[in-house]
Amino acid sequence: MDFCKLVLVLAFIGLSCGTETKSPCQGCKDLVDGILKGLDQTKNKNFGGGDTAWEEKKNLKYKVSETRLVEVLESACDKDNFRCNEIAAEREDDIETWYKTMQDSKSLQEFLCVEKAEVCCLEGKFGENCEESCPANENGDICFGNGKCEGSGDKQGSGTCVCEGAYAGDLCNECGPRHFKGFGNDTYTMCTPCANGCETCLSANDTDCLTCAAGYRVEKASEPAEKKEAEKKDAEKKEGEEGEAAAVEEEEKPLTVSCTDVNECVEQSDLCPVGEYCANTEGSYSCEPWKCSPICTRCYGPTNRHCFECIQGAIMRAPFICQGSECSSAAVANKMFNCATGNANPSPLLLTSS
Repeated sequence: MDFCKLVLVLAFIGLSCGTETKSPCQGCKDLVDGILKGLDQTKNKNFGGGDTAWEEKKNLKYKVSETRLVEVLESACDKDNFRCNEIAAEREDDIETWYKTMQDSKSLQEFLCVEKAEVCCLEGKFGENCEESCPANENGDICFGNGKCEGSGDKQGSGTCVCEGAYAGDLCNECGPRHFKGFGNDTYTMCTPCANGCETCLSANDTDCLTCAAGYRVEKASEPAEKKEAEKKDAEKKEGEEGEAAAVEEEEKPLTVSCTDVNECVEQSDLCPVGEYCANTEGSYSCEPWKCSPICTRCYGPTNRHCFECIQGAIMRAPFICQGSECSSAAVANKMFNCATGNANPSPLLLTSS
């Protein structure tokens, strides 16, 4: 294959057939980055003698010298970056032209990758002939300013928006999970976080969830959104068609819900390995190293409110809650706990005084 023949020619820099994973444009961009980095690292150097006056007298300028260019090109590409090394070898004369005459006047990427190698497009363009444009709003903001155009400037680019943060949609002008549109028009969208527990919502209020996020469940259904405001307007509604239209509109408003955290530690078993206890968190749980409160002899959590048994002399004031108090006669009389052990009696509510 012609491709592998070329690879063999470039074998001295350690290339192989399996390293061609980048597009030609990305390889050219890597080369540009490497050259600019090398130029920055060598900007304060000279020919080695340290005699800048001598260099100027001999009309020698290290800034555009062959010595500096060779040094820069030696480390411009990683050895396994086939595309970068390929373009460096093919476009050595173009690189030298830019280096000696255009360093301060023209973008190397535009000169080398777009105009000479013809493997890239200008930013914001993509496609074989660089005729397609990245999605943008009326102001020209690519992906509404809320994302990046995949393959922008690359002839092999897809031109699709990759949205950032809270944004979603083909143009990144919609709100993603757990966010709602606080404001939006033809050129701008502002997405605001929902309340904790909401997967989709109408506002930041915890009663305005439309659906619940993973780890939460519907606590209760509430009135349609903006119900209170609608009720205030009820008195002003006119009879007839206008009133009927308003009633239909009210019926079409989505029902909102409140979402409450699911306590996986209580509702599920064997979530954590031996030696760790389950600690409930908002929307999830974590497994923590087993360490009881000093007042507990057995527990399912780290505080005195997670006790199965209390140490001797402590009192289980309520199920699973140990407190360090003396045994009270009232508690003993009611048989709520065993004073000798400080532990609650089994099913204390079922016991009666003898």
